[in-house]
Amino acid sequence: MQAATAAGVPLQTLPCVASRVDLFGHLWFEADAFRRLSTDRPIGFDRGPIPWRSIHLYAERYGLVQDDFDRFAEIIHAMDAAYLDYHRKLKPNGGN
Repeated sequence: MQAATAAGVPLQTLPCVASRVDLFGHLWFEADAFRRLSTDRPIGFDRGPIPWRSIHLYAERYGLVQDDFDRFAEIIHAMDAAYLDYHRKLKPNGGN
């Protein structure tokens, strides 16, 4: 973005800025957890989902139990599903 600024290109016209979505403050923990947990996903011929055990251990490490764990796991699974769907759509023929 420094190059764009130096060239006099308005930042709001850059696709990476125009399409940016600001994260709600109450989801910072989950966003950081997703980034960290993504390093534990199986990768072979294709990306796999984040293992449930990894989500459980992460939540346990931070003391999330019962309803807090359920909410956390649901958010991570939703983010993971969107991530995997996005990467499948990037492949030619929808990943087939």
